[in-house]
Order: sequence, then C-alpha cells, then structure tokens
Amino acid sequence: MTKNSRNKRTGNPAGMGGSGSRASQAPSLSAFRAGRAVDALTPAFVRWLDDGKPGAAASALECLAQVKNVMGRYMERTAAADVTSLDPVPLALAVSDEISAVAAAAMADSAYGVTDDVDEAVYTVNAVHAFVEFLAETGRWSGSEGQLSELRDFFDTLGGDDGYSDGGRGFIDVPDIPDKDALQYLSELALIQRAAALLEWIGDGKPVTATGALRLRDIEAAAACVGVTVRGSTKRAASQPGALLPGFDEAPGFGEVAEPVPTVRSMYEVPLLAQLWNALADSELIEVQSTKAVRSAASDVFVAGGTAERLEELEFFVEQFLESAVLGFDREQPWERLIAGMQASILLAAATPDPPLKERVLAAPESAPEAEKMMFGVLTGVAVSRLEAFAELGLLTIDTHFRVPPALVGCVAGVFDDEWVLSDLGLQPAPDEDVDLTTPSLAASGAAPDAAPTPTAPPADGSILQLKIMLNGSKPPIWRRVLVPSGMPLSQLHRVIQALFGWLDCHLHHFQTAGYRGPTYAPLDPDGEDDFYGESSLDEAKVSVGELLPAVGSGMTYTYDFGDNWVHAVKVEKVLPADGGGQLPRCTAGRGAAPAEDSGGTWGWADIVEAVNDPRHEEHKEYREWLGMKPGDTLDPKAFDPDEVNQELADHF
Repeated sequence: MTKNSRNKRTGNPAGMGGSGSRASQAPSLSAFRAGRAVDALTPAFVRWLDDGKPGAAASALECLAQVKNVMGRYMERTAAADVTSLDPVPLALAVSDEISAVAAAAMADSAYGVTDDVDEAVYTVNAVHAFVEFLAETGRWSGSEGQLSELRDFFDTLGGDDGYSDGGRGFIDVPDIPDKDALQYLSELALIQRAAALLEWIGDGKPVTATGALRLRDIEAAAACVGVTVRGSTKRAASQPGALLPGFDEAPGFGEVAEPVPTVRSMYEVPLLAQLWNALADSELIEVQSTKAVRSAASDVFVAGGTAERLEELEFFVEQFLESAVLGFDREQPWERLIAGMQASILLAAATPDPPLKERVLAAPESAPEAEKMMFGVLTGVAVSRLEAFAELGLLTIDTHFRVPPALVGCVAGVFDDEWVLSDLGLQPAPDEDVDLTTPSLAASGAAPDAAPTPTAPPADGSILQLKIMLNGSKPPIWRRVLVPSGMPLSQLHRVIQALFGWLDCHLHHFQTAGYRGPTYAPLDPDGEDDFYGESSLDEAKVSVGELLPAVGSGMTYTYDFGDNWVHAVKVEKVLPADGGGQLPRCTAGRGAAPAEDSGGTWGWADIVEAVNDPRHEEHKEYREWLGMKPGDTLDPKAFDPDEVNQELADHF
C-alpha cells in the first residue's frame, strides 16, 4: 500500500467534521480505555499515514477520533483489553452501532431527518479499515491470522466484494444443509403455512382494486388466513350504549374487559397481510391482474412440489418476504430507514456463528447524550418489536441472543448481504462512490488493480459448478441457474451468459473479481498487449471458471455493454460431482424475460415494458414498433422458458 492510498483510504468527505462533536461528551469506562489504547498508537499511525502533503497529520488525527468511538463500542461489546487484536463480528457490530448512533443523533437534532449519514458511514468504515491495515503493516497486529483475514474479507465486502451484487464473497458464510432437511424446516415455518393458507383462499381468483389491493369485503377473510383478526369497513367502529362491541357474539361477563376487533379500511393497514401479499406477487406465486389476483402454476410447486423445485420456491418466497417486510419502508419517513438498517444489521449478525446478545442490542451507548439515548431507545425498540414478529413466523429465535436458524441463513444473506442494500440503508459506502474522495481502495492486499488474485485451488477435475447469475438492478428479478464444467474458460462462460440472457454479443464485456477495483478478464486484442478497452485486463481465454470461483459462495461480475451497463452477478451455489451425462452447459431454472439489446439498462428496460403494455403511454406505439410487436402481442417481463435457452446452448456447445 502506498502512502497516497493510505491517505485516500481515510479521506474526509467535504463538509464533514469527523466526530469531534461527540468528543466532548463524558466518556464511559470503555470509551476511556479505548481512547488511551488508541492514543498510545497515535504517533506511529500519523507517521504511517503521512504522504508528505499538507494536512496529512490533521487527517490522521481526525481518522483516529472516529476509530476511538468505534473501539469504545467494541470494548463495550467484548470487554476487550486492547485494540490490536480484534474479533471480526463484534467489530462489525461496533461499526454498525457507531453509524446508527450518529444517525440517531442527527435525527434528534433535526426535524428534517438525516442528511449526511451515508457520508458518515463511508468515513467510519474507511477510518477503521485504515486502522486495521496500519496494525497489520507495522507489525502491531496481535490477533490471529484468521481474524485478520476475516476482517479483510469484511472490508472487501463493504468495498463491493459481494456474492449477490458485485461479484465477491459475502460476509455471511452459508452452511451446507441437505435439501431434504432444509425443505422440511422451511415447510414447517409459520410464515410458509400462512402463505399457503392465503394461496388456498385465493383459489381460482379474488377481485382486486385498480391499485392491485384486495377489496374491502375480502380483507377479513384474507387476514384470518395469516392469523390476524380484523374487520373491513369504510368507517371506524364506534361503541354504542347497550350494543355489543364489534367482534363479540355476546356481551362480556362481569369483570371482563372487552377487546373489540380492529376495523381497517385497507389491506395495507394489516402489515403482515400486505407483506405476505407483496411477497406472493414478487415471487410470482400470484399474478395481480387488472381486476383480480390469480394463482400461478408455481404456487402448486410451492404447496406440494418435489424436493428441489419446492425448496427453491420456498427460499425465494422467504427472501421476497424479508425484502418486503424490511426494505419496503416508507422512504419519506427518515426514521423508517434507520429502523430498517437496525433490523438488517441484527439479522446479519444473527446469521453468523457469533450472534448478538439481546441485552447489548438494546443498550444505548453509555457516553451518548440523553437526547441520543432516548432516540436510540425508541428506534431500537421498534426494530426489535418487528423482529419479534419475525420470530413468531419462525424466521429467527430470540432468547438471550438473536439467532437465525441455519436453514434460513442463505435467505438472510441473499437479501441483506448486499453492498447496494447496505449502502441504501446507510450502513456502508455506495459501491460506485468516487474512489478518490469517499471509497478509496478497499482491496486489503494493496495489489495493483490489474494484478491477478492469489491463486486458489480449483474444484476437482470434472466437477460441475451450479451458478446463479443475477442481472443487478432488475425488477422483477431476472436471473438464471446454470450448470457448467469447472474447467470451462471464461471466454466460453461469456458465450453461455450471452445465450442465457438473449444478448447478441455486439458490445464489449469483461469479467471482474474482488470488487470494482479488482482485476478484470476480457478478450485480448490479437494485435496488441492490451484488451479492446485499452486496459491491462487479463486474458479471459486462459482462466477457467473454477480457478476464480473455487467454492460455494464465491462470485464475480460479468459486465456487458458499457453504455447500458448490464452487470451480472455470478455466484457459485453448489459444487457437484460429474453427472456422467446430460447436456453441459445446461440451464435448470430462471426468472424474468431477457431485456432487449440497447434498451438503456435495467431502468430503461423497465420503462419500455411499461410503455408497450400501456396503450395510453405516449411512447406506446414507438416502442412496440421498435420491438417488432404485432397487434395483440403483450410483453410479460416475468416470462422465461429454460427449454428455449437450452436449445440455444446446445447449438453453441
């Protein structure tokens, strides 16, 4: 790592004052001990960070002020005695605590909500990352090599090294559970049983409003399917003298307290019903048409399909439910974003081998001012109450700790272990931030951008990789599951992805590992040393898929058409033995229609789908002609036929 990269790593975003405003508060014992420990390292850190430019020493001191805050929270969590041996999971939680506390302080100070919490998150992450690298590079790290490696993996994840979004390995290690065991657990979840009851009630179809919501008269029956007792009415119920209270067949006896059935005017006033309804639609188990909602063919598999097919449907539904329940918050209410961030942080931590202690989650920082403690308590209380509702559905257990059951760890990771999601919640830097200002090199190895990754032993010869390839940013999600030989060169995987997504191979592309600053692999110019982009990419024809993706959970990105910027996240789901026959490569599943070439990226494609299906759209005729659609043709963005793709693959391979 050069001195320039060190200074970039801790670059303070313009207008930020670090954490000086918090330094005047009376410190807790943990904060005091952390301050003393960091102070002892200050001279060495300043020298390490100094690149000879004016203000380097001031930048170092401001960085350490933020490090002290985080280390104080770390010591509160662990009762650690020093800051040179750091346990990865508690440190990650301490970083999250600091970000949440700063955001809560901003909420307490402003009636308009948080304005710079993402910048604060960027600075916090960069400061702690720089401190860890300082310890490692100067020989002051006293923890194990395994801990240091996990910390570097964690920071690489924050820098874009994510299995679902930007191609690296996520922070969560997903346990390998036999499909039969996972299916048994998921099928017994209260969440799944309530969803199945709702599907059974929908039957051949139920009428919906113009907005796709259930009609008022059906809310009571639908809510009963998910275990909620309500009554639909355009008016709130009011008790009348001598009248029975709503929901009671007879008057309560002497000394009994009548609890009337709540009256609602919309299905969205029943959160669980709305979340389940949205999840059923997002996972394509129901189709919400203009006048009614009907079950899809996939719903039959969801209820009683074969092991592999049903497990896939159940896992996908759980992910869509979590996304709806946590990430579907009201974005006009800034505190809802903070609560969602707390829920995501707790769920991610609960999915690790070192789950968070409930007592510590609920405890406000000792050194925080009273207004911040009060706000922290309110927000944390709401977040935990929502997680308790998840526990009733079987999605986690809450006793002395928060724990995600092993069979659901993959679902939690699939939704929240994602750089874009965490950035949106203000928990980490955005992956496309300007590197020089806010997200300097987070590749902990300090290797040059065009350097090859550390060689890793590929899977055994003849093994087969089950890959899930997701088109980032697609709504509804567009993805494919495919089996490929582990020894397949990237140049051939390029052809596979082109066939899977219906691309025409008329634009440039490259593969990339280790995040957005990692090495790239592309076709080389036969007449020169550089690739077609004028960059020093490595030759994709000389590297196999198994060399770059050696294990379950490892991943990379494939970017096609740098104008439209179609980014595909490629992740290994399983490493399988040779099956002794059958077509390879072979597509086994997928969702979502392939976008049209040159359609403007995921947002442009979404606009086109809307236009061609809406006769009132001003560009309806233009886009239908552009796509070659005939009168009566419709464009279903959810349609996908694996047989057509496999025929295409068979023609190529």
